[in-house]
Amino acid sequence: MHEPFLRYRHYRWLKLSLLMVLIAVGAYFATPATDRSGGTRVGYALGGVSAALMLWLAWFGIRKRSYRARGAPLRGWLSAHVYLGTALLVLVPLHAAFRFGWNVHGLAAALTVLTIFSGLIGVVAYASIPEQMTQNRPGEKLVALFEQVGMLDGACKELAAGLPTPVARAVNDSVEETRIGGGTLRQLAGGDPSGPTRRALVVVQGAQKAETVDRLSGDTLQKLRANLSRKQTLLGRISRDLRLKALLDVWLVVHVPLGLAALALVAVHVVAVFYYR
Repeated sequence: MHEPFLRYRHYRWLKLSLLMVLIAVGAYFATPATDRSGGTRVGYALGGVSAALMLWLAWFGIRKRSYRARGAPLRGWLSAHVYLGTALLVLVPLHAAFRFGWNVHGLAAALTVLTIFSGLIGVVAYASIPEQMTQNRPGEKLVALFEQVGMLDGACKELAAGLPTPVARAVNDSVEETRIGGGTLRQLAGGDPSGPTRRALVVVQGAQKAETVDRLSGDTLQKLRANLSRKQTLLGRISRDLRLKALLDVWLVVHVPLGLAALALVAVHVVAVFYYR
């Protein structure tokens, strides 16, 4: 049975993250209130741990693209990435003793928090979207759906070749004018690519109702109608799949640059602290 990444090894990384947070909170409150700041031993320790965690979390982007990587499976790394990253929501404020200003230090903290919250949005997305994609095309790859559309287009053109001109023209238009995919915004909008196919169906249904249709043509129209209906369904599934994938792509476009910007500002923060102390 597939183990969800959030429950990896019976919540191993959740437990370790909670232990880390408890130790940090204990160390913070063990320090006299008048001595709590980022410049104390505890403050430096919390800052060092936070910076090290951010570097490790950034490494996840490289690790997940390495096919030769050994050690824990990818879901284990992802579980650690989520829970350790969330722990920073506590470690960073403790490091700063909850004092944030309108400067590079405060901006570094703000970007770190934004990165974490964008990551939590990603957790929700990755916990739900892949399941929706599986339900949309169970046991099938997206390329297989495209191939089925191509086969149906060929079959529809063959069937329409011996039918009246309006039907043949409508079927040809349904093949030539169908547009799937496009830019990210178009995919996110979830535009319906089956418009030409739907119009062809209307023409075919009208031809079926005509009194001049003989039995042979009626059988051909029935097959054509079934193929167009099947194509319309496939186009809807393809459109949904592309939209779900676009949602994940957009999230990455936001989360990764935020993380890199936060890491860069943390580096500036560290240099500034030690240079001007």
